[in-house]
Amino acid sequence: MRNLSSYMMLTGILITAICGNWIILNYDGVVIYPKASYLTFGIGLVLVGCTFVMNQIFSYREQEKTHTKDKRHALNEWLTANQPVNKWLFGLVILPLVIAPFYSWTLFFTMLEWYLFSGLVIAGIIYMLKGDRVEENTGWEYKGKTKKMLDLIDYRKHPFNISLIIYILVIGSFVLSKRLDIPLYMETGGNSRYVTSLPTISFLMSSLMVVSTFIYIISHGDFFGFRKAELSYERVMFVHFAEIIVCGATLFILIFTLINALYVYF
Repeated sequence: MRNLSSYMMLTGILITAICGNWIILNYDGVVIYPKASYLTFGIGLVLVGCTFVMNQIFSYREQEKTHTKDKRHALNEWLTANQPVNKWLFGLVILPLVIAPFYSWTLFFTMLEWYLFSGLVIAGIIYMLKGDRVEENTGWEYKGKTKKMLDLIDYRKHPFNISLIIYILVIGSFVLSKRLDIPLYMETGGNSRYVTSLPTISFLMSSLMVVSTFIYIISHGDFFGFRKAELSYERVMFVHFAEIIVCGATLFILIFTLINALYVYF
């Protein structure tokens, strides 16, 4: 059951990210979002929550002879060998991006964002899976209130990461903006008052959200031949470092965007 929950949670967080990113990318293209878009977004969140409850109920069971089935060995060998990527595969992946500008530059930049999202997710998952499997639980080296606070952001114990929470706030703001007819003034051209726009940084944050959730997934069950493992303190902290930059900037821009929208509206 734990292994099934791994795939369920990955499916749920991918549904959340894909539907949420569709909402972000189509903000200027719709008068009001179709109900199916945010309902599907909600289904993804429910799937993540239900999977978390399942993991609390059912315990992980080690499979027999799993030491011969852990694909970390193959992954580590591939990374160590530093072999070049198959040219045909690379060409098939890049070809749509090369053709896209001949149809529309909007299509090109949209595809580029999806390529970037996919690349960051894949790179993040590989980073979490590489190296030797660690079976024992490596906890935070703190005590008292500090340890309790850090346990709240230890994604090896729960999937409700900071990226997910802020992402929900962003998507909720986008949907309510359309339903309440309160436009969000998001500068996406070359004259932005911020280093980046809210849609762009939120889109990128969704990849961090998926990777953060994957920390919980691989810590509680096997995943496509990769056995359950306790990730190191350093890898979890690396994600937190990325969150400080990405989530902090996203929340800052979101707050100012909402304040500006309410000020103009009222």
